[in-house]
Amino acid sequence: MSREAFQPGEYARPLRLVLVLVLMGLLLAVAYLQLGPTDELTRRSRHEQTRLVYIPPCRGMLQDRSGNPLNLSMPSYSIVLRPELLRDPRDTRRSTLEKMSAEVTALGMALGPEFYHYRPSLEKMERHLREAPAMPLVLWEDVDADTLSRWTLLRKEHPATEAMLAWRREYREPELAPQLRGVTRRCPPRTDGPEKYWNANAPELAGASGLEKALDFSLRGTGGAERLQTDVLSYRSKVLESVPALAGEDCRLALCLEAQRVAAEKFAQSGYRGAAVALDIHTGEVLVCLSVPAMPLGGRGQGEEGAYQNRVLSGYYPPGSTIKPLLALYALEHHLITANDPIIDCPGYYVLGTRTRLACSHVHGKVAVVNAIAQSCNVYFSDLAVQMSPETFDDFASWFGFGEKTGSVLAAEESGGIAFSPSWARQNRSQDPQWRKGDAANAGIGQGAWIVTPMQMALATGFALTGKLLVPQFLLGGEVIVRKRHDWNSLAWQLVVEGMRQCVTCGTGQSMSTPQLEMLGKTGTAEVGKGLRPHAWMVAAAPADKPRFVVVVVVENGGSGGRVAGPIARDILLTLDRTLD
Repeated sequence: MSREAFQPGEYARPLRLVLVLVLMGLLLAVAYLQLGPTDELTRRSRHEQTRLVYIPPCRGMLQDRSGNPLNLSMPSYSIVLRPELLRDPRDTRRSTLEKMSAEVTALGMALGPEFYHYRPSLEKMERHLREAPAMPLVLWEDVDADTLSRWTLLRKEHPATEAMLAWRREYREPELAPQLRGVTRRCPPRTDGPEKYWNANAPELAGASGLEKALDFSLRGTGGAERLQTDVLSYRSKVLESVPALAGEDCRLALCLEAQRVAAEKFAQSGYRGAAVALDIHTGEVLVCLSVPAMPLGGRGQGEEGAYQNRVLSGYYPPGSTIKPLLALYALEHHLITANDPIIDCPGYYVLGTRTRLACSHVHGKVAVVNAIAQSCNVYFSDLAVQMSPETFDDFASWFGFGEKTGSVLAAEESGGIAFSPSWARQNRSQDPQWRKGDAANAGIGQGAWIVTPMQMALATGFALTGKLLVPQFLLGGEVIVRKRHDWNSLAWQLVVEGMRQCVTCGTGQSMSTPQLEMLGKTGTAEVGKGLRPHAWMVAAAPADKPRFVVVVVVENGGSGGRVAGPIARDILLTLDRTLD
């Protein structure tokens, strides 16, 4: 090739242009990376170098009406190991694991044989390093004060260990109203985004039953958080920011512990099973809520059958004769009977058919409404119920709230029961839907298919005495919620109250009579099946001239309501009258 044919300038200029363009492209790329996605890169860098840790809140207390703690959260200390304080940055996972094992073994031997025996296994420590190296490894949970003191003296020799605060639930007087108060359980944090927390499985206390569960929204509080800075191997470096947890609210119950103790002691002394409830009938406050048998709060094992059931709210009981004053008040209010009409001649039984009779407790002779309540005459109330039209009997059941839940915060634990009426028969007896004479006679004395809870009976009695059917209030000073109002006819009300007064002074409830306090009452002896003793009922109120408290006691298979349940109701009322102004 000749020299004239080769011209280097012809190729150098385009080459320089290409190089300049490449260089400009590189400069633009660097500028973009430096200035463009700054926020995204910062976020990614922050995510890779920090960990957000959840801080469980201190749960609020359940207190009695005087402010005494019942269920409360107490600090619980665990001894933990901080791997990042033990390791060297150049250590491998294996060498870090060896150091951890040696440290845990030495501390366990120093604290004592029990701690050495129950120290974390090598497998647990290895799994912790693999899954959560930024978090402390829990060595021993809920250590006592003596152990914590001994660890404090040893801490200089074991600087990689710490005492970590958590929370546990303590139950004062655990045998009192355990089903009402309820228990807690440990659960994962309840937060909108648990996945964003490094320790998303960190446990906190949550309500599992009773009021602990029903009031969980108030008691649980709000969790906090710490943002931890970590090194390239995800070990903790320091705390960058912290948001403290907010403790839950304290809830003061209406429960009167003195009266609750009296009820519990009376049942325990005789080995009774059953329930007792006391209300302030002007506010709906629940002052006593006893269900026996019961598993003490924090107890281990299964307990007796039915120990976890709150019989006050879901007990399966026929009401027996306790329904008679309510039926009498309804009949008087609707002019189905009057003070002296009808007067029934009680021969000791009520004739249902040519071969069927319904027994009465005694031969009462001629009785009208007041004496029929006081002496609990089956003949009078069977005849009254038979004379009532089916539609009227349906209306009676709904008036007093039978067959429906009370609307309390513990509605999930309540039973609606069975309002034994013509409507129920049509809906539940497809093969025999007709409301017969025998049905009406049994319904009038609280037998047949009737099922009520002690709480329903207490509220219905309160409605009879005040004209207000309330929602039970378990918290002190809660809003008074009225489900139904009615201004009873003055004469009708006086007749029923007089019948309940005479029940105590000269009738079936004389076991309640005491010079210390004049009371109203109605006994009940509810048949529950062949070969079984009847349930013993007592419904009582005091003071008689201006009722404030209503007490309902049911003793399962106790026999006579007046003899068995009456003294318990009397002592509860005396305690409430003495204790509460």
